[in-house]
Amino acid sequence: MPDNTQHQLSHKLILRIVELSILTLLIDLTLRPLLVQLPIYFTWIGLLDLAIVTSLYIIVRFNIFPTLEIILSLLVAIIIITPSFALSGGVNSQVAYLLPLYPIMAALIGGYRESLIVTIILAIAIILATIFSQHITDLTGAMYSEQKSIDRGFWLTTSIIFSGVFGRFFLKRYTELTQQLKNENIQDPLTGLFNRRGLNLHFSKELDSADASSSSLSLILIDIDYFKKINDMYGHDIGDICLIEIASNLSQAIRKNDILARFGGEEFIIILPNTTKSEAASIAEKLRVLISKQKFSSLNLVLTITQGLTEYNKDNDNALKMIKRADKALYRGKDKGRNCVEQSE
Repeated sequence: MPDNTQHQLSHKLILRIVELSILTLLIDLTLRPLLVQLPIYFTWIGLLDLAIVTSLYIIVRFNIFPTLEIILSLLVAIIIITPSFALSGGVNSQVAYLLPLYPIMAALIGGYRESLIVTIILAIAIILATIFSQHITDLTGAMYSEQKSIDRGFWLTTSIIFSGVFGRFFLKRYTELTQQLKNENIQDPLTGLFNRRGLNLHFSKELDSADASSSSLSLILIDIDYFKKINDMYGHDIGDICLIEIASNLSQAIRKNDILARFGGEEFIIILPNTTKSEAASIAEKLRVLISKQKFSSLNLVLTITQGLTEYNKDNDNALKMIKRADKALYRGKDKGRNCVEQSE
């Protein structure tokens, strides 16, 4: 996924989590006095937490510190629970049961590194709180039990570590699925080449690069000659095999930095960075000869290609204009008898 898109998704997720936190704190402050009588400390802590989370919401909502959103969110998450955790009995606190959620939340809004840091911090905090549990005041008035503190400290530490491991597993699966969806979104399912969406994505990047570096950029539009007859005479399954084999031949013949895509039907397109029109013409001719000498499918069919090519003009040019120029050149090549290379005017 592009960095900008990933940032937008993280931003929206953080915003939703902060909004949910504000709602939870408001419900807690409103309903808790009706359900249980606790010292006034907890009310002040709740109000302070609400103020901190509201400030974070403003920062995130208005993109005041966009690069610090994740760090601030994780920091605030730890800050708002620490006083309640300490004042309500440490590992014996009911608040402690929320702690295993923190590594997962860190993984969701940050990543593996953030989740690992939060896991380590919380695990150390729980171990220390267990060791010194007898010195932690429990304002709820619950009776202190050393054995209960040790048991809860052990299970809390185990749960937090498990959450950290689960966060790592979740991120790995999420990355794999995201990459799979991304590939499916920009790849042609038949040939495995870029589809129109993938072409547009890379074409835009190459145009920006050509502008920034004042380098040349060329385009070749390729059409398989009389391909409709192949489908009509031998069936679409043979036609598909021919497409796959031609795509493979073209892919192996182009340079490493060239971009090959299936443009639609029996058409392919190649973007050639740092390549002038004359250089592109030489490459196109090699491709033409290569395809004409091959035999395709189990029927050993002989196929040819017609190509139209053009070069990027710096002044008021774009991808659509380049493709249109190459397309016109391609049709001139067809009018001249096909199996040729035609340059744009």
